[in-house]
Amino acid sequence: MSYYKKLKTELTGAADAGIITAEQADRVWERSYADRPFASFKAAHLIAAVSGLFIALGLILVVSYNWDKIGEAAKMGAFLLLFAGAAEAAIRLEDKPAAAIPLETLWFFMPALGIGLYAQIFNLSGDPVRPYLVWAALSAPLAVLSKRPLAAYFCSILLFAVLYWGTLGSTNMLSLTAGRGAAAQPFWHWPLALIVLGSGFALYPGKPLGKPLGAGIIWLFLLLAADTAIKVRSEALLLLAGMSLAVLWLTWGSEEKESVLGPLTAWTGAVYAMTFFWHYKPGYSHGASETAPYGAMITWGAFAGALITLAIRKQPLLPEGKMEDYLAKGLLAASMLCAFLLFDANEGSAMILAVIANLILAAFGAGCIISGSKSSDEKLINRGILIITLTAVTRFVDIFGSLLKSGVAFIITGLAFAALAYFINQGRKALIGAAKK
Repeated sequence: MSYYKKLKTELTGAADAGIITAEQADRVWERSYADRPFASFKAAHLIAAVSGLFIALGLILVVSYNWDKIGEAAKMGAFLLLFAGAAEAAIRLEDKPAAAIPLETLWFFMPALGIGLYAQIFNLSGDPVRPYLVWAALSAPLAVLSKRPLAAYFCSILLFAVLYWGTLGSTNMLSLTAGRGAAAQPFWHWPLALIVLGSGFALYPGKPLGKPLGAGIIWLFLLLAADTAIKVRSEALLLLAGMSLAVLWLTWGSEEKESVLGPLTAWTGAVYAMTFFWHYKPGYSHGASETAPYGAMITWGAFAGALITLAIRKQPLLPEGKMEDYLAKGLLAASMLCAFLLFDANEGSAMILAVIANLILAAFGAGCIISGSKSSDEKLINRGILIITLTAVTRFVDIFGSLLKSGVAFIITGLAFAALAYFINQGRKALIGAAKK
């Protein structure tokens, strides 16, 4: 059951019990449901947006077919008239979504067509990122002024895509990576990249910022791992940075129940990846001596910030109960502290790290099942069972995988997994049934 369906059920039950009136229940429901980013965006609007995209593509095909027959001034003049006409029509028909949405979609994509047209007419070439930044700048007024969130989503996604592509490349005005044998990029690239990042945040519509926060955190981690001025080459520091950033995203990017899934998946995936240090073999790797000072500062700052956040904020890992809160905060802290086992790591310390990561996942899964049973949350119960099952199956393959050398062994293993799936499903149904009583 989704969050909004469950809220509707609870409000209806409260109204039936006389706790609130039916009118109050309807008002609370409408107020909560209207806060969704796409609350006013219906299926017909999606079709309208697609129609606007197809109109833009059709115009491109028609013009390209007759390209050689049109003069340069006529090309630019016709484009500017179309651009102004689309903008004017979108403004005038703003209160009619069936017409305004395709026009706004056309309005958003037309700057890209105009930039390409201008470059082709005058045979321009240069920085590959600049046209996209110009496109975002020309589309920003539409994103800010439109009553609908569609253009704002488009513009925010465009800015984040350009941020990733530009900063992780090495031949454009946003480049932050040095490239093979190349000198460090100019300092002014950094403030420009931060401006693009901030613009992506500012234009993102809606109150929950979990998605842009996650995009920014992943971008920062990629910069730490890449050859930039903040590079981190110590395995322990890189793991510490990754886990700390995952905890920060989880605790700050989960303001609403429906925004938990992304950061929760990132944190769970990071802990799950640590379980594979079971196979760690010491070898040559870049050490802390090659880590940039700014990279080390960011890593330790993220770690300190994550610890402070755990102390002052309620965590969303296990949302029910005081004991669950203590358990979840302990698991989040332990997931970060595991990285310290990689300093001067050997096979023994890496094995201990993998064992602790497995215990963290097992404890988290058990906590989800217990918390879900208390709160009658079917999704939480299913999440706990999924985590425990995935961990158990992975470790089984790790330990006994080398014994699977014959067809009979595979058949026996398959039958064992089938039996495990049956009993797990029966247990899941029993837990859900008991929680609903």
